[in-house]
Amino acid sequence: MKKKLALIMAAVLAMMSLVACGGTDTEVVNIGIVQIQQHASLDEATQGFIDGLKEAGYVDGENIKIDFQNASGEITNAQQICQLFESNGVDLVLANATPAAQSAVNVFQETDVPVLFTSVTDAVSNGLVDSNEAPGKNVTGTLDMPDINQQIQIIKDILPEAKTLAILYTSSEPNSKIQADEAKAAAEKIGFTVMIQTASSSNDYQQVIESVADKADAVYIPSDNGFASAMATVNQTAVENKLPVFCAVEAMIKEGGIATYAIDYYELGKQTAAQAVRILKGEKASEIAVETQKEFALVINETFAKSVGVEIPQEILDKAAIKY
Repeated sequence: MKKKLALIMAAVLAMMSLVACGGTDTEVVNIGIVQIQQHASLDEATQGFIDGLKEAGYVDGENIKIDFQNASGEITNAQQICQLFESNGVDLVLANATPAAQSAVNVFQETDVPVLFTSVTDAVSNGLVDSNEAPGKNVTGTLDMPDINQQIQIIKDILPEAKTLAILYTSSEPNSKIQADEAKAAAEKIGFTVMIQTASSSNDYQQVIESVADKADAVYIPSDNGFASAMATVNQTAVENKLPVFCAVEAMIKEGGIATYAIDYYELGKQTAAQAVRILKGEKASEIAVETQKEFALVINETFAKSVGVEIPQEILDKAAIKY
């Protein structure tokens, strides 16, 4: 009888050990990722998040299960994806880009499921948190607000004779309007005359660029998801019209822009993963401050510059951290 009890106790202890080590399904953390659409910057942020979790010991298919969903640029899809996450009982949500984050907060704000966001420019004005220092909700994340003054100044440094700057963005993207307004102020401060044109859908991008081609000396495009997904069109139209284009993010520069001071979206995703780890270890999202990157790298696409007739001064080329 004593031998039998000893065997039972050993089995129980073994089972408890497995549970403690994450050896059963009860220890798997379900993470839902909703990304508003696919383009290089957002893809990099998502991959950085997944890799950051892995480096911290949270591996998809082992102790976490990741459900990645792409909303294909539609806010309605993002809302439905978040509702699906809720019905499936996810433990944590990552929302990539402002429309996805707004959808996640709408669905989960009355639940105890923490929401993380990334690739968001202004979390406060978009209603995601009460403040960056004290989110006040079960929500936190990372911002992709660049140093727009630097981004506008590099345009003047490369094109000192340029007088008129066109700022283009998608009218339905609140992040883009915030950046466009700041870019306008920065550009006017250093002597540019500014014209702003917006696109309402993917069908408008080529027409919008062509509409400023004979009026502007240069174009600035903020970190706009719509234009980012249409950079092939931006590139082609700019080359045809010999129109210098400057963009806010590295991925857009790589595909069809001259230069920028850029955020590293992969590292931004890893920064968000570090916040997720803190939550998984017991901290409350509401008590984790919203974070941003502090350093920006000068990125230059010399090939594209030459294709639109721009010669970048050597002293600027020498400062570039990344060249294409």
